[in-house]
Amino acid sequence: MLLLNERITAVAETNVIPLGSFIPIWATVAQESHQPLLLLMEECVAATTPELQANSNVYPIITNKGCLLDSEKGNSMFLQRYHSSAITLYLQSFKFGLGEEVYIHCKLLAWDPEVLSESKKACHYVKENERWELLDDPMQSSICDCCSRTCNTRSKRGDEWESNGFRHTSVLGPLIIMDPSQQNTHNASDLGLLTGTR
Repeated sequence: MLLLNERITAVAETNVIPLGSFIPIWATVAQESHQPLLLLMEECVAATTPELQANSNVYPIITNKGCLLDSEKGNSMFLQRYHSSAITLYLQSFKFGLGEEVYIHCKLLAWDPEVLSESKKACHYVKENERWELLDDPMQSSICDCCSRTCNTRSKRGDEWESNGFRHTSVLGPLIIMDPSQQNTHNASDLGLLTGTR
């Protein structure tokens, strides 16, 4: 995963994010064969540590197999795709970990673009329509209705695909979310962005 700049045109030059502004997070998977892949974010949380522990204090961002929870509470959204193998999360910055180092931990899944389901989806809440919407085909947005409850996680093909290594965990950070009135506290040049996949 990479942090993009405000214009979403290149990698960001700073990791200091003003509170309330947006954090464009871009993820992609290599197309190693002719078969197209759809990249999904199954689950993402923010934490103040680069490693998640059982007792880590976390801020949930994406839950329920692809439901962007933060789009219902705030103004976060998935941006339209340019290619199925990449996804951009346009995340509104939050008060969790304000002024501290924050890391975004995501479970990513590369999947068959033709097989979307309650357990394989990218959904965000569109306030104007007062409903959850499927990023890749709004006509199939009923798949996202489960975002208001618990989504079915069963998948006939899940074991086959996951055993072939199509699921990855990625970490982006550190990010520093600052109240604009206190932004001089941190010097971004002293902090390198860590991007990892394992």
